[in-house]
Amino acid sequence: MSNILLFLLFYIIVIPVCVLIHEVGHALGIILTTKYNANVYLGQKNNKETFRLGRVHFHINWAFYGFVRYANESPITTTGQRIVIFIGGPLVSLCIGVFGFISSTYMFDENSIKNLMTGVGVFNIYLFLLTILPIRYPEWWKPYSNMPSDGYRILQEVKRKNEMKKQEHEM
Repeated sequence: MSNILLFLLFYIIVIPVCVLIHEVGHALGIILTTKYNANVYLGQKNNKETFRLGRVHFHINWAFYGFVRYANESPITTTGQRIVIFIGGPLVSLCIGVFGFISSTYMFDENSIKNLMTGVGVFNIYLFLLTILPIRYPEWWKPYSNMPSDGYRILQEVKRKNEMKKQEHEM
């Protein structure tokens, strides 16, 4: 397989699919910790539903970014639930990244497949790091402009939990 074709395959198919799988990790957190349905968006948050698998509803419009929402008006109330939901995406990306490196090293003999799987590994480790670091995305980074990363949201939940414990001990 030529390098140009491999690059196009990676850019057009692999990156969006990896982003979608990252979002499915968040959706798994929702369906494992609540009774709510999860809406997985690849692309804009107002996409029409494309298909559903159980309680996970997919809204696919080919893109390089995604979001997840749960389908209920009431908020998720426990810190544990929110942390599981926020960490689901980065953990899935980490697992795929590790799998990409292991498979490129031990499972494939053809160089083009090895290179593709190495790319899958690199991209997913990058995605893991980019989402687990506790940051607010810069304004120029559309469509995540000024949004908190998954790691930032986890850190806020841990701080909130610690603050609540501190207030309980003061009473």
